[in-house]
Amino acid sequence: MDNQSKNIDEHVDEMVKGLEPLIQSMKALNNEAVAVYAPLVDDICSQHATLKEVEHLLDYMLGFAGDDRVLLLFKRVCRAYWQTYPEDIAWYIMEYRKWYDPESLVGTEYEYLLDEIGYWDEE
Repeated sequence: MDNQSKNIDEHVDEMVKGLEPLIQSMKALNNEAVAVYAPLVDDICSQHATLKEVEHLLDYMLGFAGDDRVLLLFKRVCRAYWQTYPEDIAWYIMEYRKWYDPESLVGTEYEYLLDEIGYWDEE
């Protein structure tokens, strides 16, 4: 390994160490989101909620849906209300895909949505 490669590796190691507090904070926040949203999902899925109630919950959950545990809760609400509010639930599913799985939209009729998030600017 030459000196330049060694310096780059050391720099990357320092950057990763510097990010550790942020990573731990994000993990703690995601853990808290799961603890908060799980009973709310149980509640909303055991009753007939209004569209506003469903939207309100999904709006907040969407920001944490990158965590697999929150995603499972998000999907549970979507499945529970798909028949009741199909257009609205479809919108939330597409928002999830735009934020967390944009590659799933490439080559589909929904590819135009990627322009909204600047997907093509990253390439």
